Amino acid sequence: MADRKDVLMTQVISAFARGCNGAEIADEAADWFHDRYYRWLDSVKSTGERPMDVWPGHGKLFMEKFRQIGEQAAAGGGTVTADSLTAAATSIETDSECPYCPIKP
Repeated sequence: MADRKDVLMTQVISAFARGCNGAEIADEAADWFHDRYYRWLDSVKSTGERPMDVWPGHGKLFMEKFRQIGEQAAAGGGTVTADSLTAAATSIETDSECPYCPIKP
């Protein structure tokens, strides 16, 4: 049986891919995404909690943000690159009031 973190990461990737709407995802972008959000799942935030601990109450919000990141990263058409993904994630995370975003302490 997969551990909880791996199960949640599968959900995160699924939401992101839905947002990409069939766009190709460059290997560098996939690597960047996995590195950022896999570590994020069990990082303690300023609330004193980890995103994976608050998933039952916040998971739908998180999933919507990942879908939005995919949508914005793929908006230029073609392939989602590490640059387009970084810009999209930074924008969505900065604009979000959620205290659990990776960009927030």
